[in-house]
Amino acid sequence: MTPFFRMTMFSVCIAATAAAQPAPTPTPAGQSTTITAQEPSSPTGARAEDIPSASSNLDNALTLSLNEAVETAARRNLGVEIERFDYRGTGHRARATYGAFDFFTSASVETSESERAVASSIDASQSDLTFANLGLTQLIPTGGTYTVGFNNRREGSNSPFVDVNPAYKSDLFFDFSQPLLRDFGVDIARRNVNIARNNLGISEGAFRNALILTTLAVEQAYYDLLYARQELEVRRQSATLARDQERITQIRIDVGASAPLDILQPRVAIATREEEVILAEAAISSAEDRLRQLMNLPPEDWDRPIVPTETLEIERVALDTASAVERAMELRPEIMQARLGTENSRIDLNYLRNQVLPRLDLELGYGTNGLAGTEFGAPDPVTGEPTIVNRTGINRAFDQVFGNDFPSWSVGFTVGLPIFNIGARANARAAEMNLETSRITEDQTRQEIAVQVRQAIRDIETSQRRITATRTAREAAERNLEAERKRFENGMTTNFNVLLIQQDLSDARSREILAQVAYLQSVANYHRAVGDILEVRGIAVQTPEEFNLPRSRWESVDWLRYDNWSRRNDADDESGTN
Repeated sequence: MTPFFRMTMFSVCIAATAAAQPAPTPTPAGQSTTITAQEPSSPTGARAEDIPSASSNLDNALTLSLNEAVETAARRNLGVEIERFDYRGTGHRARATYGAFDFFTSASVETSESERAVASSIDASQSDLTFANLGLTQLIPTGGTYTVGFNNRREGSNSPFVDVNPAYKSDLFFDFSQPLLRDFGVDIARRNVNIARNNLGISEGAFRNALILTTLAVEQAYYDLLYARQELEVRRQSATLARDQERITQIRIDVGASAPLDILQPRVAIATREEEVILAEAAISSAEDRLRQLMNLPPEDWDRPIVPTETLEIERVALDTASAVERAMELRPEIMQARLGTENSRIDLNYLRNQVLPRLDLELGYGTNGLAGTEFGAPDPVTGEPTIVNRTGINRAFDQVFGNDFPSWSVGFTVGLPIFNIGARANARAAEMNLETSRITEDQTRQEIAVQVRQAIRDIETSQRRITATRTAREAAERNLEAERKRFENGMTTNFNVLLIQQDLSDARSREILAQVAYLQSVANYHRAVGDILEVRGIAVQTPEEFNLPRSRWESVDWLRYDNWSRRNDADDESGTN
């Protein structure tokens, strides 16, 4: 066979192959790569689509839009559920702090009888006692405590020297104790209530933040799955290109234009690209599991392939750094949490400064009492037995009590002060340091959020430029492969160069898809950084449970608040110093 005849036969086979398998054409600008090439048969074993994959059976597939994924995760995600229950627990603990102001009632009833040996006839050898007492105590918002008591008792004995026997005694009393220095003030008495209310706000912020982070994670995982599926198509097309090159090489060998050993290089490339297909399949399964975990799908849905319905559509986002940072300061829950944390530190400082003061308590008391029973007079001169002068029941004692027949009252003060007061002063200083730390932490949180917003905007701008650059690189790689194939057909290059340029094209397509996914993920991260990702995705945040945590009307009275007096003293000290 002459060289001319071999070249003629080779040219005819190449032309027939080119007619059956058109070369890849550049993708129009602004569109993502779509794989439509049909794979020819290969003499080198299994083809890419013949390799079993976890996502190959789409008959039972779960088609899923991004909004559906986000809504499902918002309802079912385990992390969100944890924060939901944590919020409820914090709310009930906040309600528990109101128990300090509950009415505390007490009641006691007892009866007893005793006998004892006596050394004198004037002592009673037998006695009995029955009492029934009621009491009510409450802490009031100013820090004071009042007690109302109603005590009743019946006493009896065999002593001949008791004039009223049995005797009914009743006492009605009211005691009131009000701190005037230490522990004075509505804000001091309600310290735990106010801290608990702030903690509930912090927990609400944590719940909202969990929703934000979960929504972001779902978007990232969804786009990762989109990328994994498109990456699989790219790798399958790469294997197709390698088989095309193997066919062309075999034709050249058959017509004598290439040595038989030249078939090895395409077959190595085919095997390598089949491995890439396998890895791409595994990446799809991993991305699906991540999405299933975030949505907390039921066990029966974990083996169903997930098919995203979204496409890599690029929509430009209007960006203004200054307004974005300002909006983030309004929406980010971390800002509210840091502010409430600072407020809790301020409440603690206010309380511990109050504890440095000496104790000065106003004590007030008022009561009334009554007595009834069988009253004995002088002994009968004939019989020597005591004579009954008057006999009344317990109702008589009640009449005396409520008629205020025998009133009593008391006014006094209780003073107390540790000599050096080391503990209280040290605690107050530590609270001052803690407040400064909280303020710095709040400033740091604001700074970090501003940096996050700026970085998110920078990532979007970078991704936009990446999309343009990777599209240009992919278009150039397609033209380069077309030119290299023509050079190969004319015997001007080798299999190695063609396969290398094929790989360059596959990598360029992957980078373009990755740039598009990175842009969409950057936009999602931008909305998270600003704090409006829930609004963008249409997720309405509803607190898991409403708690009634009312404020006391006494809190609006300035002169009943210790911090009002404390600020006045601080202002006087500053003016005196100046």
